[in-house]
Amino acid sequence: MKKLLFALFLVLISISASAQSKQAVKSATKAKTKMTEALSLSEEQSAKVYDIMLTKFSKNVEVKAAHADDKQAKKAGISANAKESQKALSALLGEDKYAEWKAYLKANKKKKN
Repeated sequence: MKKLLFALFLVLISISASAQSKQAVKSATKAKTKMTEALSLSEEQSAKVYDIMLTKFSKNVEVKAAHADDKQAKKAGISANAKESQKALSALLGEDKYAEWKAYLKANKKKKN
């Protein structure tokens, strides 16, 4: 009986993690595609950008789940994840390419408004 309950528990956790994981993968893929096109990244750089963004979005999903009732903690966690990914992207791309990416984001933000 204990084994059955444990197996059921594992299945439920897997389903929940899978749903959260799908959104993180979708967001990471979208970000990687944008960056690859905007900055003409190599395949290796593109793959590393995907890994960084997947980590960021996965952590954001975890933060949102852990701090669903506390807006300030959720905001702080997401902000910390963003800073961590910005450092990793800057290290990967170099200062020039990262500055180009920030300029791209700024220009496209103005277009949306």
